[in-house]
Amino acid sequence: MTDAQDRGLVLEAGPPGRCDDFRLGGATVDHDPATGQWRMWYYCRDRAMAENGGAESEGPVPPPTLGTGRVALALSGDGAHWQRFDGPLAGGAVFAPASDPARFDSLHLGISDITATPNGWLMWYFAGDGAARHSPVLGDVVGLGLRPGLARSRDGIHWERLPGPEAGGALLPLPEADLYRAWPNAFHDGQRWIMQITQSTPELSHYHTTVWQSRDACDWQPCGPISFAGPPRDYDISGIVTRQVLANPLPGGRRFLMVYTGADAQKRRSIAAADSEDGLLWHRLYDGPVFGVGAPGAWDSLGVAATRLLAVGEQLYFYYYGFQTLGNDAGRRGIGLATAPLGDLRALVRWAGGNG
Repeated sequence: MTDAQDRGLVLEAGPPGRCDDFRLGGATVDHDPATGQWRMWYYCRDRAMAENGGAESEGPVPPPTLGTGRVALALSGDGAHWQRFDGPLAGGAVFAPASDPARFDSLHLGISDITATPNGWLMWYFAGDGAARHSPVLGDVVGLGLRPGLARSRDGIHWERLPGPEAGGALLPLPEADLYRAWPNAFHDGQRWIMQITQSTPELSHYHTTVWQSRDACDWQPCGPISFAGPPRDYDISGIVTRQVLANPLPGGRRFLMVYTGADAQKRRSIAAADSEDGLLWHRLYDGPVFGVGAPGAWDSLGVAATRLLAVGEQLYFYYYGFQTLGNDAGRRGIGLATAPLGDLRALVRWAGGNG
């Protein structure tokens, strides 16, 4: 058993010199039933990127709290005990900002979804370049103009960027009215791709989710804002920060399940769920969130976000980003795991076996 303050934690910052020695989060997990292997891709930063924008030379520093940097990989045989994989890029990363300064992803990037295909995986990511973007709340911030991108891999280690139709290779444009377009998640309904994006006005007063569709995952057409069959609840009155959509594993549910991070009026975050028959109109499940922050003093006592849910056999595995402080680098943060029998998401319980 693990200490109560560590309950749920399965991966935190790595040893000195690795790409994840400063912070990590945003786990996107895949389980291969044929081999039993689990893969976890996650965003990370090393101290060099946090302090001077690069490992070898000074440069622009990415914004500190956006869940971005590089992407690393960890492997597991049981979904709970994880070993870092030494990737081919600096510090052991498997995906990193582009070297071409003209690209939209030349400064920092983060991962928000992975889609398994017969030939490997698609990585839906978001990224920013060295240009500054203005917010009345934050001022001029380099790298804040985030946009979505797409990459593919046959082995999960070596990634090829797929060219997007917009400036710098992004999937979507970034109009002046939006501070960013980021945290993409995508799923296929049998006829088309549906992608959901987090957008915000420069005032950062609300998180807006917009929906896009595409036949080829390159040319995207807007479908408008996300639609719910009812008004916002207290726990998501300020919008949705991140989402995951998957084939619904819950008995008796509609075709698709969405697990999302909602923000209340004070921007506090909790995890809620909704389901949908067509992937466009969503019905909130239960009467409140399904997962919240940890106990006072715990590593995840301030916030939980960026979730990934998998159904393996008769068990639900729920991965999340947890943090103890928002701006203080001394606070703990990392990737957590909760599990439940296949059924009601409200039965999720934090992993108590200790991080390995």
